[in-house]
Amino acid sequence: MRASRLALVLPLVLLAACEDMSGLVDEATSGVAPGSGPQASGEFSETAPFTVAVDPAALTADIEALAVAEERDEGYDRSLFPHWRDDDGNGCDARDDVLIAQDRSGNLTEADCDGAMTGEWVSMYDAETVTDSGDIDIDHFVPLKEAWGSGAVDWTTEDRQAYANWQENAWHLIAVTASSNRSKSDKDPAEWMPEDETVWCAYVWAWVEVKTEWDLSVDEAERAALLDYAARC
Repeated sequence: MRASRLALVLPLVLLAACEDMSGLVDEATSGVAPGSGPQASGEFSETAPFTVAVDPAALTADIEALAVAEERDEGYDRSLFPHWRDDDGNGCDARDDVLIAQDRSGNLTEADCDGAMTGEWVSMYDAETVTDSGDIDIDHFVPLKEAWGSGAVDWTTEDRQAYANWQENAWHLIAVTASSNRSKSDKDPAEWMPEDETVWCAYVWAWVEVKTEWDLSVDEAERAALLDYAARC
């Protein structure tokens, strides 16, 4: 895996123009050091906080470059990915770090880590604006169980902890509504996509970025769904 790392940039602004993709979800049925996957940048937008300039041909090439393998779910347990750690020693666990980083009010600091937070978060999955941190889940964009079945089964506990708490990629951990996170659960894009169709291109792009960065494989159905979405961006 390549050694360069991505800088944390939030929020990204979506500029991709996607064709109508309604119904597509139904149709598409030891030593890990993160490298550099697809990259993009943007600026804050009140109306489109999760947009990325997507080149469909480049995205398709990135999808085709992913290894294809059957998922291996045996033996998975969430505790195998030690999560919500304070790996950077700043006094805030990874959940609180993400809440502060993705808060749009600009009023939160590390001093707020010890309790409930009041801020402003926009959930990518359903376009809901939330002000109470208790209503927010921090989602692993590529879920822990999905990562396990796509290659993390062979990682060390140290590597899995790094994955579970990683914040150097703006899309790796994301603040979303608890209800939308429960809906997504451990599903890949062949099984679930956000109800807000305007972010579908960004969602696929980010999924591929995480899979690329961590050398995770895709299964056949997942690959087919990703290619279908990419072709419509």
